[in-house]
Amino acid sequence: MKATTQSRRRNVNLTSRMSEFLDRQVETGRHKDADEVVGEALRRYEADLDAEAACLEMIRTIAREGRAAIERGDFVLVDSDEAKEDLFRELSGREPPWNSLPGTERG
Repeated sequence: MKATTQSRRRNVNLTSRMSEFLDRQVETGRHKDADEVVGEALRRYEADLDAEAACLEMIRTIAREGRAAIERGDFVLVDSDEAKEDLFRELSGREPPWNSLPGTERG
């Protein structure tokens, strides 16, 4: 059985700025009418929310993995500028950018 999409009419209030934007999108020919503009906007918003949820889940996973590593004692303590610079070099393969800033020279 094929799924169908039912349209329901809804009234929404737009700010002047939003209304003008909507009109411009139709005038440029990008969309045939206001319904198409709103439909695309909502699809993009939904995709943004899905991407945000995926990012948050990724952050939660990384945090759980980090906590587990700390509990196992699997971490490096960065307790000095030198250790910070060494870790940066190890991870990036290049010199820390803050070493090239004026006033950051070591003597």
